Amino acid sequence: MDNPGFFAILPATVRYDRRLKPAEKIFYAEITSLADKTGYCYASNAYFCPLYDTTERTVQRWVKHLQELGYVAVSYARDGAANQRYISPLVGVADLRAENLPDKNVGERHPMSACDKNVAYPPTKMSPSPRQKCHPEQYKNNNTRENNTRAGACARETAADILQEAFPGDARLTAALLSFAESRAAGKHPLTANAAKLACSKLIQLADEAGVRDRSGYMAAVLEQSILRGWEGLFPLKDDFVDKAPAQRPANTADRPREIGPDTDITDFL
Repeated sequence: MDNPGFFAILPATVRYDRRLKPAEKIFYAEITSLADKTGYCYASNAYFCPLYDTTERTVQRWVKHLQELGYVAVSYARDGAANQRYISPLVGVADLRAENLPDKNVGERHPMSACDKNVAYPPTKMSPSPRQKCHPEQYKNNNTRENNTRAGACARETAADILQEAFPGDARLTAALLSFAESRAAGKHPLTANAAKLACSKLIQLADEAGVRDRSGYMAAVLEQSILRGWEGLFPLKDDFVDKAPAQRPANTADRPREIGPDTDITDFL
């Protein structure tokens, strides 16, 4: 394996993604460093183990998690008797090869001081330039506050957030959704943000197919059924469902204050 580049890229979306462990973020940066020449990293799991003092199984989990979140693409190609794995970074990585960087006047526009000229970065095979160059598209909108805000908003969109906002004002259904997420988290396939959105759509579909009046109660019962039976998916109810129209208060009595007269028995309100 060639020496990695001197620079690594850790975009804001990866840095502030609370679903990622710190080691996984550093691992992503390592992949970008190894991919700066060809656009992909072909290092094996055994290559990373001594670097991060970990096991091949842990490296496999890191790769799988980054792939599930859409930060890397993984492909395989036949190399003799074995399959060669290729990991390509997908987020925040422009093509860093020298022939694709036409901007060659960075040094003229930003001259180095006398002290800076005496500092040389260690050259490597995968870093043809002694200092990292950036295409203009990468730094023309370099507003750290805006970038961090956008990245933070993206990272905050977790499965729990989606489930809490899916059915506002329905406490029972929201509680059932969060319980279902906890049940999935205890298994092998915890809910991702995309899976949470699909689960909400599936609930609506099941309620439509059942044709019930108490849609909220039916959807909560579907979730409770999956939790009770240890299912990862959502299915029509196996047991009978007592359907009834949801109770509604008359509009003219909503939030009306209680009237207490001189002859009213106060114990009626206790």
